[in-house]
Amino acid sequence: MRFGWGALLPRLLLAYLVPSVISLALLGLVAHRLAERALDESLGRRLTAIAQAATTLVRPDVVAFLSPGDDDSRSARRLRDRLQTLRNRTGVARIFVIDKTLRGRSDTDAAVRIGDHYYNAEADRTELDTVFGGTAASSVLFAGKDGRLYKTGYAPLHSDDGHVTAAIGVQGSAELFEALAQLRHYLWIAGILVATFVTLVTVIVSRRIARPLKQLAQEATRIGSGDLTRPIAATVAGEVGLLASTMNVMRRDLAARDEQMQMMLSGIAHEVRNPLAGIALFAGLLRDELADKPRLLEMVNRIDRELGYLQRVVNEFLDYARHRALELQRIDLGDLVRDVGELMQAEAEHTQVALHTQLSTVYIDADREQLRRVLLNVIRNALQACSAGGQVHVCCKRLGTKAMIEIRDDGCGMTADVRDKVLQPFFTTRDKGTGLGLPLSNKILQEHNAELSIESKAGVGTTVRIELDAREWRPAGPD
Repeated sequence: MRFGWGALLPRLLLAYLVPSVISLALLGLVAHRLAERALDESLGRRLTAIAQAATTLVRPDVVAFLSPGDDDSRSARRLRDRLQTLRNRTGVARIFVIDKTLRGRSDTDAAVRIGDHYYNAEADRTELDTVFGGTAASSVLFAGKDGRLYKTGYAPLHSDDGHVTAAIGVQGSAELFEALAQLRHYLWIAGILVATFVTLVTVIVSRRIARPLKQLAQEATRIGSGDLTRPIAATVAGEVGLLASTMNVMRRDLAARDEQMQMMLSGIAHEVRNPLAGIALFAGLLRDELADKPRLLEMVNRIDRELGYLQRVVNEFLDYARHRALELQRIDLGDLVRDVGELMQAEAEHTQVALHTQLSTVYIDADREQLRRVLLNVIRNALQACSAGGQVHVCCKRLGTKAMIEIRDDGCGMTADVRDKVLQPFFTTRDKGTGLGLPLSNKILQEHNAELSIESKAGVGTTVRIELDAREWRPAGPD
């Protein structure tokens, strides 16, 4: 079971950081839009107010009198001076007068002549229609030649009879929008700071949550492996502490149930072994009595074989059900595999199967006798899977921080369905098999934190790999 803050962190970031960033972004966007709209409306009102004030300085009859070529006339200069004075006082960029045909009548910009067409005003045609209808209006923001934002406020100029004869435009720079750009910059900085702060808080919280949960996961793995003696220490309060307390209750219940099962198994073993021992005794006496009767003696021998099978079933069943504490010691795995190979050599020769070993010195912490039992069982299965003339290869080597044992045979192999079931208790393909050999081996390896993997193909052979943690260790040399 693997659990860590690295697995919890993305979930917490998704739960906290993403909503925070989205909320902050929406808040900043709304604030920016509201500020932009408020500034735009405020600037429009200011410019139209100046335009309306300018109408008191401009005489409609003078505007109507001016025509192209009158730029240097006294009336034109006086009107331009008045507009220039108002521009200087208000600080706007430009003041101009245009007629309904968008022809200029006066302008503070000396480069613009009377009668010039205001092409830029074409974009404000909708607003100018409103102005010539008698109502002041302002244009939308637009970019000037200098790259800055500008806005124009318009006011109608009424003749003595009440008709609108011209429009006065006041063009102002949207300097306040530069402050809005700074606000946008500050909002970005604030967003980055908030995101960083939320990330740091999330990392800290995920570590504080994951650490006790990881400890509980390790304790659950320990309990699952059969170690029910050591209680779980509740390192924190709250929900995790409650979970630890609940797991402790579960551990005690499992320990009590395991103890009852051990007592029951001991009773079963006692009740079964006693009659088996009696049957074996009387079978021996009967063998002596029938020594001169070969046909009857063969029946007694068959009774002995069946008794041996029953005794093996009882022993393997008890070994699988019992929990024996490991007696760990530093051992040379290559040396252990060599001993098992030599022990199985006689059985290999009897079945006419070649047993080859390729060994390296690899040190591990393990229960030598338990691991020896695993190797005996797996190698024996490999030998039994081969027909006469077959081969079994046993390899022991180190791969990084792992010690690897590989048992490969060219026997009958297994189908995918059989391979998926071989580690299930009591599953066997042999008539006299107990179905507990590989499950017991797998259980022992799990107690060693080792991994057992099986690759097999029907008609080709089987490869069993055992992977254990290697250790950096060498026996002390002579003084």
